[in-house]
This record gives sequence, structure tokens and C-alpha cells, in this order.
Amino acid sequence: MNENKVSLQAIYDEIIHHYSWENYEEAKKRLLRKKYSFLQKKLVLCNPEDFKEKGANYVPTNDAAIIRELLIEAVNDSEESMVVDWFNGKIDTRDSQTAALLFMQLKPLIMKPLMMGETDDVTTDEWLNTVSAAINYNTARNTLALKRNLEKFRNTSLPLNMNISFGDVVATYEDGSRVYGLKAEKQPIEIKGKTVEQILDSVVTQDDYFSVLEQMLKLFEDHAKTKARENIEWYAEAKDLFEAEKADDAFERYSIASEYVIWYQRISEFLAQNPEICSEIEREKKVTGLVEFFRMQER
Repeated sequence: MNENKVSLQAIYDEIIHHYSWENYEEAKKRLLRKKYSFLQKKLVLCNPEDFKEKGANYVPTNDAAIIRELLIEAVNDSEESMVVDWFNGKIDTRDSQTAALLFMQLKPLIMKPLMMGETDDVTTDEWLNTVSAAINYNTARNTLALKRNLEKFRNTSLPLNMNISFGDVVATYEDGSRVYGLKAEKQPIEIKGKTVEQILDSVVTQDDYFSVLEQMLKLFEDHAKTKARENIEWYAEAKDLFEAEKADDAFERYSIASEYVIWYQRISEFLAQNPEICSEIEREKKVTGLVEFFRMQER
């Protein structure tokens, strides 16, 4: 065995010794293999075939202690743990609060081997970045901060939450009944082509602020799609140039964790959700199969 590799069996033996499971070794190894398979397919999204040697599974030495700590917690049935629930497929990381809490439980497990001198800074950071990307932690953190600020703004702008009609002309009859002679129509604020100062000068009510925010988010969405397309087009050209079957074929793996792999999977999901963009890129760059090219999950 290469000195820079550790067999999974050796990691399983450490965990079995940790829990004193020697009397249940075979059953517990089956459990650990199942948990490691989840870690491969759902967390780091690596290709299992890249980490096999003569039929045996191995991992880079610097990964071994991190994997051990994650698996120790994954099979910990002594107390309630989000990590255990996540390995059992019971955690939905599409919820921002859930993703943030899960990351805070995973982070110390990844940091522990570094503190014990069992791995290096680069590997630790790569794992933290990969886990963060895999469970959408950064997105969750930014979303939660935006929600907090939005609630704060909602309360700050309440004095402008008015339903008062300005400019209505009302006629009153002798019997007290009233009709509109002229009903004012409020014109929505249009932000396109205006400076921030010009937009703010147009704002009168809380509804105006939210209208502006809605338009800004639409601009961000369109801009994000354009930027994403530019990145994808570059890789589409490289696909045939390097005769690559998968987007991650181009780099050598020093760890089973890679934030690039998570990013490629996100691109695959984006293309699957926006088939018209995928078709346009494939047609313009004369390539095919981009969704599958970027798909990293369940290999």
C-alpha cells in the first residue's frame, strides 16, 4: 500500500475499537460501509473508482482522520445528533436554518484531526469548503442574514405602510353617498436606467420599497444566469478539447473532498432546470451531454 494511502478497513477497525464493538465486528463494518457510501455520494461526490486499488478501497492519508471522525459521529446512537440524522437521510439542507445548524455540528468534527496533528491546514480547509458547499451552508448563512435584515427593514418602514389614496376626486350627493369623480392610479416605480438616488427619490410608501427590492432581485437573477452561462460555455469548449468524460477529469485528486466537484454538480442541476440554456450552449459550442458531463452525484 502506498504510504500516502490508508485502507478503509483500517479506519473501520479504529472506529470499532473506539466503540468496543469487537464482538459485533462484521455487522458494524457493514454499517460503516453504508455510512461511508453516503459520505461519498452525498457529501464529497467523488467517484469511488478513483479510490480503489486491486479491489480494495483506500483514502489519502490526510483524509483518513477526518473520515474517521465523521463516521464515528455518523454511527453514534448514544444521543440525538443532526449528523446522525443527516447520514440517515432525515435532514433537509434546503432549509437555511437546518443547513446552518448542521454545518456547526460538522465543523468541529473536521477540525479535530487538525488540532490533534493528524492532518494539515490545506486538507482541513478543503473539507470545510466542500462540506459547506455540499449542504449549502454559505447560501444558508447569507439567506438567514438577508431574512434578519428584511425583518428589521419591515419594522423600520412600518410608518410608511400606508393605504392612503392621494389625488382621488370624490363627489358627495345630498343623501351622503359618494362616488369617484377621478380615481388616482399609482404608477409603479421603474428602476431600469436610474441611479440609486433617483430610485430613492421616487419612493413614498413601504410598498414602493418592496417593489424596488423585487425588481432588483429579478435583475440579480438574470445577471446570475448570464454569469453562469459564461462559465459553462468555457467548460463546454474544454470538454471536447481535452476529450473529457466528466468535468473533474482535468485535475488530480489529493483528497476525496473537492469544492470544485460540488460546483460542477450545481452546474449540472442548473442546466437540468434550465434546458433552454443548456440546448443553446450545446448548439453554439457544438457539444452534447452537458448535464451528464457536470453530474457528479451518484457515480
